[in-house]
Amino acid sequence: MDNGRRQASFLVPIFMGFVLAACEVSYVPPNPARPNKVVLGYYPSWKKAEFDHTKIAFKNLTHIAHAFAWPDSSGNLVVPADYLYPALNTAAHASGVKMILSLGGWGNCAGFPGMSSTAANRARFIGQLVDFCKTNAYDGVDIDWEFVSNVEEEANFVLFVEALGAALKAQTPALLLTLAATSGNYYGRWIDYERLADDFDFIGFMTYDYHGDWSDHSGHNAPLYAWGGDTCGSLDETFAYGRSRQVPLNKLLVGLPFFGRSFDCAGLGQPFTTSEEWSYKDVADLPVTEWTLVWDGTAQVPYMRRPDGTKIISFDNMSSISLKCQYVKDKSSAGVIIWELSEDYHAGTSELLEVVGKSFGVR
Repeated sequence: MDNGRRQASFLVPIFMGFVLAACEVSYVPPNPARPNKVVLGYYPSWKKAEFDHTKIAFKNLTHIAHAFAWPDSSGNLVVPADYLYPALNTAAHASGVKMILSLGGWGNCAGFPGMSSTAANRARFIGQLVDFCKTNAYDGVDIDWEFVSNVEEEANFVLFVEALGAALKAQTPALLLTLAATSGNYYGRWIDYERLADDFDFIGFMTYDYHGDWSDHSGHNAPLYAWGGDTCGSLDETFAYGRSRQVPLNKLLVGLPFFGRSFDCAGLGQPFTTSEEWSYKDVADLPVTEWTLVWDGTAQVPYMRRPDGTKIISFDNMSSISLKCQYVKDKSSAGVIIWELSEDYHAGTSELLEVVGKSFGVR
């Protein structure tokens, strides 16, 4: 997951007793308006100015992952200077939504290998995490290490997760532990899902970014199903992969992207020069006189195409999001993760999130 831009940051050593919002995590009774599936939406701390907590449709969410803090290589918790947002935590809890501290994200993961490499570093980091969650009203921790990538890191990741999971469960009330997981086996081979599934409350597979500026051909950002002989993956294939790795249905979340990707070519499966990220709201504002909406009946997702053949944009709209939510229900999976909550706020409404909420029982 992209952290958008580098943030100024500070260290939070455990011995400083750093207190920014002196409130403990408290139990909130279930809200009957909550979705009947897990809906975990990522909220980027750097989007606060343009998308503050008053714009969040809390009724359609069960969890918010607050992105991102991260470890340094010595096991200190690094928190961006503008990260803490007490009003967000208060509003979420008042609506029955749990707040989760999300760690890592694209560009913020250099400290994970060193932090997890020794028992002392792991203990230091876990102690600071627990204290930070309890002091600042977080209900758990989300790990977004992009990516565990060798045998040594695999072994240390197991030790870190097992120790962190035990520490979080020992709290009163117990704190949650979730994982943002890669969509396939290229990096997934270094995650011991079979051993660690019990330690996580939820494992959210990032079922998007199947094509982008790293690809050698254009393609769908987040196809529901495989299409046209493409071998780069789909939500359906990632779901099957997660199940093959023994991730239980009651913990398995799939990803819904509120963004898409453009390619400067005439169609799918073609070479291209540049690819850019587009938010759903920006795609929704494209002039209909200059773009054609195309529905791929095999992949079950749309894309936009310029009639002059110069660009396409792969994205998700209300129809494809609805189909993906139905897939979750049909598979009896736990729910979804969303990257990210600001990107579908269009014409004063969170258009895609409203579809998610209605799909999962919110009236």
